[in-house]
Amino acid sequence: MCDQWMPTIELPLTLEQFHQLPRNPAYKYEYLSGKAYLSPRARHYHALLDLERRPVSEDVEIRQIRLDELAELIPIFCGAFQRIQPYGSLDEPVREQAARQAMERTCTGGDGPLIEHASFVAMDKNKRPGARIGAILITLLPAGDPTEVDNYYWRQPPPADCITHRQGRPHLTWIFVSPLEAGCGVGTTLLTAAGNALLDMGFTQLITTFISGNDSSMLWHWRNGFRLLAHPGSRREIKKRSGKSEW
Repeated sequence: MCDQWMPTIELPLTLEQFHQLPRNPAYKYEYLSGKAYLSPRARHYHALLDLERRPVSEDVEIRQIRLDELAELIPIFCGAFQRIQPYGSLDEPVREQAARQAMERTCTGGDGPLIEHASFVAMDKNKRPGARIGAILITLLPAGDPTEVDNYYWRQPPPADCITHRQGRPHLTWIFVSPLEAGCGVGTTLLTAAGNALLDMGFTQLITTFISGNDSSMLWHWRNGFRLLAHPGSRREIKKRSGKSEW
């Protein structure tokens, strides 16, 4: 997904201009023969939340998501990620195409079975009563060690009853809020509702993923109690599993 929407960028610049470019950790910066080359190197990080029941704020109306409202959620998705890679460098029509593809993939099981009971839409209660202002989509990943990259996709089609029998670990695949409502607690309210629903289903943990360079997402996860996991495939984890010392 990131590779598709983050092509290499070529910029004719002087060396002085190249050194003045603002850096984004989602890209690798190189300079050759009068051109700057910005290559995507999106690195994914994962974090884990131990679920505990919390009261849901009454300032936001929350209801379970409906799969037939995908089209209405696309503009909110685009607005939420318009300055965040890989969507931030796309023009509006392409960003909409990328958003639609991402949502369709999640809603059709491409990111693991969608846990509809724990996926919610936030509705405005004040300025625009009934208007959608955010959403959270929770999917199910295979159970296993979350520091191993193979546990972030199903190698075989998941059983039809995998959600009912809790044969996996819930994953926060998407959470997005309208820029007009950002910073007002909508995202946290969506997360709280999803966490309570997962507890009702017998799940106790929620895993999440974000890419390097998305500082606002990282800070939001920390404020809400997620703890960072070792990067899948890291040398330290490989040595730990093999029983070798790090040094």
